[in-house]
Amino acid sequence: MNCEYQYLHKLLCAYLQEYEVKSNLDIDWQKLIHLAHIHNVLGILGYMTMKYPICPDENLRRSLRQICLNTISVYTNRANKMGVLIQQLNQAGIDHILMKGYIIREYYPVPEMRTFGDIDFVIRQEDREKTHALMLGLGYQPKNDWEPVYSYVREDEFYEIHSDIMEVDVSDKADYKGYFRQMWTYAQLMEGHTYHFTPEFHFLYLIAHLAKHVQSAGAGIRMYLDIAAFLQHFENTLNWDFIQKELHALKLEVFTDTIMTAVEEWFGATCPFQHQRPEPAVMNEFCNFTMEAGIFGKYNRETAINTLKRESDHKSRFSTFVSRAFPSAETIKTRYTYLQDKPWLLPAAWVHRFIKTKRSFIVHAHEAHVLMTADGEEVRRLQTLMQKIGL
Repeated sequence: MNCEYQYLHKLLCAYLQEYEVKSNLDIDWQKLIHLAHIHNVLGILGYMTMKYPICPDENLRRSLRQICLNTISVYTNRANKMGVLIQQLNQAGIDHILMKGYIIREYYPVPEMRTFGDIDFVIRQEDREKTHALMLGLGYQPKNDWEPVYSYVREDEFYEIHSDIMEVDVSDKADYKGYFRQMWTYAQLMEGHTYHFTPEFHFLYLIAHLAKHVQSAGAGIRMYLDIAAFLQHFENTLNWDFIQKELHALKLEVFTDTIMTAVEEWFGATCPFQHQRPEPAVMNEFCNFTMEAGIFGKYNRETAINTLKRESDHKSRFSTFVSRAFPSAETIKTRYTYLQDKPWLLPAAWVHRFIKTKRSFIVHAHEAHVLMTADGEEVRRLQTLMQKIGL
């Protein structure tokens, strides 16, 4: 782990636990700023440089101060607009579950420092058309309509509205999609038509959602900071016997051991149950995997490498490309429900998908080229790492 990785961990830990952090003269601040940028925690870095004398360069301090103030302004504004949308959903009688970043931000010492690209919430499938009409009436424009996730934008607002919260399986070890379809069973009514998940179910979802990201491409440091903030907020008040039983059913115990070790080592979080710690060499490799590729694991890492690392060794690269370009009816029907009882419409769904993704021929050709020429050793290294961390 390089010194910029370690120092960013130390800064985020100090931010979360609210203690003073010391300066480190060995740090390359340009590298540190770049790292915070690709992990979307630049506002927190600015906040810590305002609070403590850790940055030796006055121009950088001024710049980071402005970034921090801008972050507070932008995300206060976005949270306020979400509050207005919640009121509109309640007035329209639309049940909705708030989750992920919009909830977890309140567990941060300064909620406005928890940035988000979009805000996710859940509706009932039967309220889909009613919600769509509401969003259009409020001036939001549809961006994607890939079932069961629908996205809308308006100026600086971006919402992902879910009728299902796990649209793909993390692996073939368990029925993740089926398990999380019971989400409304674990929804607690807060006010009007606004629900939150029970904390135990929310934690299970955060772990499974994180596993999905790590398995598909990667997950940046902010997702782990969320877990640490969650643990710190609830401390020992959760039903950990229930959580551990459900993690066993989801075949995520080993992965959770890795995550708990990470948040303990990186942010000083306290895990309220006994867990196995991966070998230090595994944790070091996992840290590098996490830090080098940014918030969603895609910075400076080819998508095709991520694709190949998820495939079994016996599957050829050509068949991998074909399956991505032309998904099976079983795969694509999770996005287009009209295929569920009309599989003969699969060719039309392929065209529909191609148009909706708006990816150019050049992009597809580049992906094909990288799939065919990707470094086999790198793919096998990542596959081995996934196995070691429980995926």
